[in-house]
Amino acid sequence: MSQAIKVCPICQARNQRGAAVCVNCGASIGQIEPSIETIANRAQPAQYDFRRGETDLAEASLQRRGQLLSACLIVLLVACLASAAGALLLTRLAENSRQAPPAAIVERPTRMSGPTITPGPPTASHTPSPAPTQIPSDTPTPAPCLREVAAGDSLIGIILACGHQNLEIMPTVMALNGINDEAIIRAGQLIRVPPPTPTIDPLATPAPSANPAADSAAAESALALLAFDPFAPTPTPTLLPGLMWHIVRRGDSMISIATRYETNAKGLSDLNPELEFSLCDFSTAFGGPECTVQLSENQLVRVPAPTPTQTAIPTATGSETPTPTATATFNAPFLQDPPEQTFFAADEQVTLRWVGTGKLDENDSYRVTITAVDKSITHSADTRELFFIVPSQWGATDAARHTYIWQVSVVDVNSGAVRHASGERSFVWLGTGASS
Repeated sequence: MSQAIKVCPICQARNQRGAAVCVNCGASIGQIEPSIETIANRAQPAQYDFRRGETDLAEASLQRRGQLLSACLIVLLVACLASAAGALLLTRLAENSRQAPPAAIVERPTRMSGPTITPGPPTASHTPSPAPTQIPSDTPTPAPCLREVAAGDSLIGIILACGHQNLEIMPTVMALNGINDEAIIRAGQLIRVPPPTPTIDPLATPAPSANPAADSAAAESALALLAFDPFAPTPTPTLLPGLMWHIVRRGDSMISIATRYETNAKGLSDLNPELEFSLCDFSTAFGGPECTVQLSENQLVRVPAPTPTQTAIPTATGSETPTPTATATFNAPFLQDPPEQTFFAADEQVTLRWVGTGKLDENDSYRVTITAVDKSITHSADTRELFFIVPSQWGATDAARHTYIWQVSVVDVNSGAVRHASGERSFVWLGTGASS
């Protein structure tokens, strides 16, 4: 068989006889004359060179033994997959057979004949006898609460720790332990506190009773408890008996409140757990020099209420001497901050703080006195606040360290008389270093 073709002179590719461009390399072959080619004259492809690297990709290059090995591997892989699928199927069938409940065998019930009634004398019915009344046993008397006084303990805290919810028991405790003043107890002393009265639990199950009326009342009480809404808010008292509220006024402090109501820092801490007593040493009356309690104006503080004493009212005769009005006790101010020998740099602000132990009168004021030890220069200023910012002009102008002693006293602004003066503290202040 023969056909007319055009052979590309560039790539020797065979094209159709009417082709104008080579389909292989794109060369122009329009001017080339077609030639007649037969199948016998077509050039045979050269024998494949097995030295090339892609020999393993030619499927026809495999040997007979390799083709047989490949077929065996494929058959073995198919057999493994089939066996795995069969094992999985058998496992599923076994699980389903174990989970399926066995079929219940239903037997047809045998019809039983009814009882035969035989006439005869009536049988006596049983009459229940009343249950014997339970003899109440003796209730053991609870032992009193014994507490050994540790450093910083107060009588109020010991009573509350023994389970009492109010301070009505305090006169009994004082009489039982021979205490004349509730604020004076010594470490190591053994305090005996009577046990609190047990409270009856309204949810407790009542004991069985032979009285039907009592049982009916108990049933009505149980129905009333069932009708109780457990999610309704339950009012809880915030002020126990024997206590009272103190409204914080301007100038009040923890020390002044404790002094006014004849208690100490430990007592106020026990009655007011929401207050934070920072760095307080309860082994001392007012918590030590580092004790700090933040109070705000109009804040409510729980304090022990004074015990009322009944006194006989004397009959007026007309010759009585008028009794002067009692004045509030005012002690010296208590220095609080900064601690002893605190160092301040030249550019730091020196703020002095103290605690007042009473309320200032209209004509009273706090007087702050600062003395430079090495220069014997004294400065003073008056204020009604509980702090004072030292002016920078009171510092030294050299580059040395200077020791200052400060003190706070209560003075009468009109007369200038000093009635109360605190102790002395010192601080070190570096000079500004300005040269003249």
